[in-house]
Amino acid sequence: MDVETFLKSGGFDKSLASIELLKGVSSEAVRRIEQRCAWKLHSKGAVVLNQDDDSHEVLSVRCGRLRVVQFTSSGREIGFAEITPGGHVGEMAAIDGGPRSASVIAVADTVTASLLAQDFLQVLRDTPTLALNLLKAMARAIRGANVRVHDLRSLTAAGRIVHEVLRIAGRGRTSGNVGRVKLQPAPTQSEIAASAGTTRETVARTLGELEKRKLVARGSRSLELIDIEGLEDFIEDDAQAD
Repeated sequence: MDVETFLKSGGFDKSLASIELLKGVSSEAVRRIEQRCAWKLHSKGAVVLNQDDDSHEVLSVRCGRLRVVQFTSSGREIGFAEITPGGHVGEMAAIDGGPRSASVIAVADTVTASLLAQDFLQVLRDTPTLALNLLKAMARAIRGANVRVHDLRSLTAAGRIVHEVLRIAGRGRTSGNVGRVKLQPAPTQSEIAASAGTTRETVARTLGELEKRKLVARGSRSLELIDIEGLEDFIEDDAQAD
């Protein structure tokens, strides 16, 4: 399936109006940027960018989802971030000309709009609002990295797993479901392991223990967090035990 057909089937078009970096940028400037972009459909599971690669384009996500990962010497995947519609990836290599610092994998069928490094840098010079948005995005990324380092140092594997499950659940929480959240479809054990910096087997054991404590309930394709406060207490106790 080509990009145009895929976008049309999902009710999307070749527009960058929803991209976070372009918030506050004039419609005319957005259109000029769109005209410079190359659009591509990445199938679920495809490697979009390779760590240490010398490519330097910046990718914006129109629809779908990407995961930023690194691989240990033993081949274990460690997840660092997820890029959802409206997000972007690749700006570091575009700015400093260095190799990619991580790999990027399509978690679902994903359409991206890529902008060559020289075009991206020119747009930054010409569009102060975009440049400020980029600085804010990089500041958030640094803050997030600091939190992640703290979690990796202060929590056990089980604590990190619970932390990751709560992070995922946070996307769907509302004032009406403070006590419990149902994730359907649930993230796979491999996905949780990659983000928590542990193994799939450890995730399976931890979820089993949480189920025994009646903190979560597992279905064939769902994971229900039935005691959010209890899970938060689990993390607090885990950190204190360390």
